[in-house]
Amino acid sequence: MCRLLRAAAAAVALTPAAGRAQHHEHEHDHGQIHSHRGPGPHFIDAFYTENAYFERKVRPDYFYSTGEDGERSTARLEVEWALRRGFSLVVHAPAHHVALEGGSAHTGVGDVTIGPKFAIVNDRRSFILATGADVTLPTGSAARGLDQGRWAAAPFVLAWVPFGHGRRWLAQAALHADVPLERDGETHGEFGAALSWTSPLGVTPIVEWIAEVPLEGGESPSWAVAPGVRWEFAESWELGASIRVALGRPREEDLRIGVGLIRHFAVPR
Repeated sequence: MCRLLRAAAAAVALTPAAGRAQHHEHEHDHGQIHSHRGPGPHFIDAFYTENAYFERKVRPDYFYSTGEDGERSTARLEVEWALRRGFSLVVHAPAHHVALEGGSAHTGVGDVTIGPKFAIVNDRRSFILATGADVTLPTGSAARGLDQGRWAAAPFVLAWVPFGHGRRWLAQAALHADVPLERDGETHGEFGAALSWTSPLGVTPIVEWIAEVPLEGGESPSWAVAPGVRWEFAESWELGASIRVALGRPREEDLRIGVGLIRHFAVPR
């Protein structure tokens, strides 16, 4: 885990000179230079709805949440690396600090996930449909409140659709299923949808809807809404913030605040 974090930090710091010399834009496509300040369509990272498009990025996020059991702080590193057109590897590596209501506190690594993403349809002007599956490694600890600490598989389907005047509007959707590979786990699904609009200033307001649905045990689904914003403040760099609010019950948390940074890298031709 430490090696992963050091490698990602080095990748952000040691930006190639050619990437720095790009004229107010970052290369998102093979042979195509794209900037959020230019015309659409745009490739926007929502906070909770995973993106269908393929890119090279390093994305550190920080989340703070409150709930019935206490408070949680999470630092998470996401790395997506496109190896070719229509194929990439994605890694999520979280670390948590949990302060429980009873006064106990725990700090440590959560469950790391890694998996491939494949294109079914890859038209970067009008529609992208992708699929794949993450493998969850048991690097966390359920007893300490640091994720589940078990093996799991998470197949997914992702969609990206630009629309509207100048194709500045963007609809994204993600459907995941979390399937434990051990006997003591329960299968659940998660659906996320994001709607965004990118201004000529590179500012993108986003609204997300999230539903978590237990597929075993007959429990009711939980719902949340998450307004947020992304801002391309420099070539290849973005800042973002989001507030996730739980709707109704049951729910494990009441509120989650997230802030994050994204560093984009050129995708190979």
